[in-house]
Amino acid sequence: MSVNFFEDLSKEFSQLLDEFDDYDVVIQAGEEPNFKEFNAHSNVLRSRSPYFKVALSNQWANRNNGVTIFKKPNISPVVFLLTLRYIYTGILDLTNQSSSNILALLVACDELMLDKLVNHVQKHLINQESSWLQENIIFSLLTVLKLQSCKEIQDYIMITICKNPKPFFELKEFPTLNKDIILSLVKRDDMDIEEIDIWKYLLKWGTAQFVAFKGPSKEKFQMTDVTKWKDNDFASLKKSLDPFIQYIRFHEISHEDFYHHIRPYKKVIPEDIYEDLVAYLMANVMPKFLNMPSRCGSINIDSVIIERNKAAVITNWIEKRPTFTRKPFYQFTLTYRATRDGFNQNTFNAKNQNNVILGLIKIKDSKKIIGGYSPLGFKSYNSYRRKRDKWESTNDSFIFCFGDEKSSTILSRVTNSTYAIYSYSGSWMNFGNSDLVLNGQNGSCSQSYYENEILDTNSFVVEELETFIVQKN
Repeated sequence: MSVNFFEDLSKEFSQLLDEFDDYDVVIQAGEEPNFKEFNAHSNVLRSRSPYFKVALSNQWANRNNGVTIFKKPNISPVVFLLTLRYIYTGILDLTNQSSSNILALLVACDELMLDKLVNHVQKHLINQESSWLQENIIFSLLTVLKLQSCKEIQDYIMITICKNPKPFFELKEFPTLNKDIILSLVKRDDMDIEEIDIWKYLLKWGTAQFVAFKGPSKEKFQMTDVTKWKDNDFASLKKSLDPFIQYIRFHEISHEDFYHHIRPYKKVIPEDIYEDLVAYLMANVMPKFLNMPSRCGSINIDSVIIERNKAAVITNWIEKRPTFTRKPFYQFTLTYRATRDGFNQNTFNAKNQNNVILGLIKIKDSKKIIGGYSPLGFKSYNSYRRKRDKWESTNDSFIFCFGDEKSSTILSRVTNSTYAIYSYSGSWMNFGNSDLVLNGQNGSCSQSYYENEILDTNSFVVEELETFIVQKN
């Protein structure tokens, strides 16, 4: 039987750091007046830090009387002591440390390639210092974006901004931010903000770029009075905004906002995109450009089958609008999940009657996702008096398939409202009595009373099944 004495080992290594004088490395941390020298042992540093293993072997540092002098002016003494004590003892004590010091520690750990410490400090910042991160969102974002090993906290900060982006865009530092930071936000589909507001903030940022470039003459420039702009003003703004244009959902912007906030900047937008937008707004012509799905920041769906971007597409189908139009706001409430509740018909039927229901099906051994929307719910008549089959009538039901890498998305709406939903004893989910039929873990698809066939096979096996009550906010 083996016995571990790690605590004793840690204490003894701590003494090695604090008391012994046989060091062969001196690390100069920080800069005056916040400067301190630390004595260390090259063998310990090399064995515990990949960074020092390379740095000390490659003669990166100066040597003086057999002692290596290593300078780290970018790491404060307080932060370096935390990392050094961890290297020697395996202990990290963040008690009484400020949030800014802990963030600086993350930067130092990333540089010194202390991966376990990086993971721990990221989680600590997210779980224990979230309020500080939000209060110092720009500083935090600028700090972590350059850290290659810190994706967890990068994602956390970006998601935090996307949940409520307006305060970020309203910060006084916003016009001075680097283009890549703003572009990384505009590219995201999960930002909870109206498209016209994104456009206004980009105008604010874009004009700030070339106003600053104008130097002493900038006081003559009036951002709000576009009628006084010269061609070179529009050209400068166009240069600033060009990287963003392809990620703006112009088709979600209303006629009124187009007139007041887009039309005056016509020269900034590529001509083909502008004419495409005019045709859509004036004549409802299907757009050729920028037909991206709506941003889905305000859409939350507790699903293991689809993510929010697909939920956003479904909400537009419910509204009978193209996928690129202004997003409606819906709430999805999970009522049934097969792997959680079991493939049980009574449970399924009890949770899905008399509600507006969306059903989602993950097909076994396939990347395809199929489903259907019924404003009438799904019913099964098991009692003696209701033993007979029954058709449920609606014009609003539809079925669909999100394709795999070899196939596209298919939407199929009901063509004969009388035969939209078929309810009978033993029924789970039944659209048109053949278009999409589910009985337990087995299902079938054969086009009948809906526009299109959603699968190229007549039968399928269910891997996962979810249903949601759908409510418009």
